[in-house]
Amino acid sequence: MWQFALWGLVGAVANRGVVFLEALQRAKGWPWPRPYGPGGGPYAASIIVHVGVAAAASSVAAAAGLITNVLLAFGVGAAAPSVVKKLASYAERMVKENAAEGGLEVTRVDPQSSSDDQQVKE
Repeated sequence: MWQFALWGLVGAVANRGVVFLEALQRAKGWPWPRPYGPGGGPYAASIIVHVGVAAAASSVAAAAGLITNVLLAFGVGAAAPSVVKKLASYAERMVKENAAEGGLEVTRVDPQSSSDDQQVKE
């Protein structure tokens, strides 16, 4: 299973390489010059986070039995940040919609009691 996490990591590195090359072509040089931009530090931090997310997503998918070969692990690693970003936007939208409707209603049931009238609403 750890091999799939490594292949996911390789997929993330390949994805970041393509993104970096696109930025170089767009800026016609180093995209984040030091006097006017943040330099390479934030970019390096984003690479580390991207690779970590991809390795985690690949290993979770492998543990769930969704990944059966290295090509799938590579693809999950390359696509992991996009998938996580999309899932986060769905979750954020659900929270906003729920808050607009009055929030969550949490119901606790006393495990000692078997009747439904013992429910407490918070």
